[in-house]
Amino acid sequence: MKLIGYVFLTALVLAGCGGGSDSERTDTPTPDIPEVPESPDEENPEEDDSEEETDGGETPGEDTPPEPAEPVVTLDVETPTVQLLGSVGDALPISVEGAWSATDLGDHSLYVRLVDEDGRLVKTAIAEVSEVDRFTLETELQPTLAVGTHTGMMTVDACKDEACEGIYSDSSVSLTLQVELQPVPEWQTHQANASHNGYVPIWINHSEFTKLWEWQRSESSEPIGGINAPVAGSGQVYISTDVYNGDAAAIALDELTGEETWRLSFGSMPALNPPAINNSTLFVSTSGHQDTKVWAISRTDGRLQFQTKFSSQWGNYLAPTVYEELVYQTGGYYGGQTYAFDINNGAELWSQGPGTSWGMDSAAVDSRHVYVHSGNKLTIFGKDNGELIGTIDDPFGNNNYDYHGSPVIGSNNNVIAFSGGAFSGLASSNAEHFDNRVISNFDIEEQAYLWTSRFTYRTFFAAAKGVIYAGKESPVALDAIDELTGEVLWSWVSPSTEDTSFHRNVVLTDNLLFVSTNKNIYAIDLETQESVWSYGEPGMMSISDNRILFLAPGARRSDGRLVAFDLRSK
Repeated sequence: MKLIGYVFLTALVLAGCGGGSDSERTDTPTPDIPEVPESPDEENPEEDDSEEETDGGETPGEDTPPEPAEPVVTLDVETPTVQLLGSVGDALPISVEGAWSATDLGDHSLYVRLVDEDGRLVKTAIAEVSEVDRFTLETELQPTLAVGTHTGMMTVDACKDEACEGIYSDSSVSLTLQVELQPVPEWQTHQANASHNGYVPIWINHSEFTKLWEWQRSESSEPIGGINAPVAGSGQVYISTDVYNGDAAAIALDELTGEETWRLSFGSMPALNPPAINNSTLFVSTSGHQDTKVWAISRTDGRLQFQTKFSSQWGNYLAPTVYEELVYQTGGYYGGQTYAFDINNGAELWSQGPGTSWGMDSAAVDSRHVYVHSGNKLTIFGKDNGELIGTIDDPFGNNNYDYHGSPVIGSNNNVIAFSGGAFSGLASSNAEHFDNRVISNFDIEEQAYLWTSRFTYRTFFAAAKGVIYAGKESPVALDAIDELTGEVLWSWVSPSTEDTSFHRNVVLTDNLLFVSTNKNIYAIDLETQESVWSYGEPGMMSISDNRILFLAPGARRSDGRLVAFDLRSK
């Protein structure tokens, strides 16, 4: 009002002054000038000033209230360097913890954000802080990183909003991320590798499993009609037909589509056993008197590279074992023999016995030794020359029937194995045995027996990082067994009343294990010890280097199908 009144008054004064001198005036009457009312300020300025004074005695307009102070947020992370070791494709979990403090925060929001400065190593994570002075940011490694060492910087920011469009000044702190990624090994033989431990060193996101395809063996007059345990790697899965005097074939399928890429027929054979692979060649044995041979086949095109004989009557066997430049095959006309062949030309380098059973077995191999179990003792040979290193009696063993298993190389210079033989009732290399057996542990350095499990088990067990995982029937549970003591650490019981027994094999990864019951397969989280995924068919399982899970359905024997699931992080 003061300003408006003042401007209005000035305009009236100028209009009344005119533009000439006194001599130029006429007698024309001067028009009445309206009386301009005085503003309240001018009528009684002291009174108005006193009315607008604040309680503090300040006049508005003279002193502006101070702007609110900008919050000051300080962040502190506990670990300035994050180091990760994993395999290609791992979406490894990353947890960053720290403390925060703030002044003048008032009602302002506070979020913390973890961001990869290059945008290639980790996924961005944002979390609202709680009332306490701590924060935790959960994210994961990008699964697209290649083999090798990766180093980068991550930044933790204090944000004003959930979208982090505003960042509190000087709040950011940096962390260094160092990642070492190794290639994922192929599933090359019985229970994955030459140790036969069923372990695949990968981290799997259990929420992203997808069924890819299903394949069926062609109908045949051959009485078995099933397939043997598959092996897989470099984009292909390889199977062999399980036959009894029927048309035997080795077959390669594309692991993502299930399309056949090649097939090699052996004609009618007494038996065809499960395959094994190295980086270029597939090895598979036929058995039955004069047809007992190891065959080498190119993985690229299915071309035969060599065939070499060993001895057998009518035995069936598990997959051979490939280690460096040799392929190892169990056999013998009366059982008991182990053979070593050159992988390049099939020449026999050595054979040694006794040591194995009648059949359905496979040798375990490490950098020094070859290990075989006859059912009642563990035998150790030199890897390169077959020299007998020693034998260890199994106090709970017997040499009845075939062995149905293999020694498993443990984590502490030890070997774990089933005690005693087992019986399937079928002339088949994929049929499961009926027997439940104890598991025994042996010290290799001292060549001594260590312990035997309290319970009996049926499944081909898995072992890694000091723990053995096996399924038992009485009581029905999957047990985690301490490798050093043989004591059960924890057990998992199926949530379904239809699951009355465990079958086939156990497959182990860094965070999950896979197990088959008589009705389903399950993925079990090793940390929570809870099932996180299931599929409504039982069977034999394997996992490729590209994180494809293969299931050969059938609790006790294959029905000739193969089902593929994608376990890759998206």
